[in-house]
Amino acid sequence: MDETYTYDAQLVQFLYRELSASDAFETAHLIEENADCSADFNALLFAKAQLPKVQFNPSSAVLQKILQYSAKTALEAQF
Repeated sequence: MDETYTYDAQLVQFLYRELSASDAFETAHLIEENADCSADFNALLFAKAQLPKVQFNPSSAVLQKILQYSAKTALEAQF
């Protein structure tokens, strides 16, 4: 199966440093040389900066249930 990537997807991958070194180099060059590409990338940078900087942490009750389940299944696996 052939994989195809869109121009926007490549910029997003570049933004999150998910490209190979050679692809990242080519994309950086494209951003520097192409005004439309540069504008699109800057819009993505701005959008990323607007995302909330939140971290979700499970409650201690949820963690306790996970640990209990893990201990129970570990005991069952021994028998």
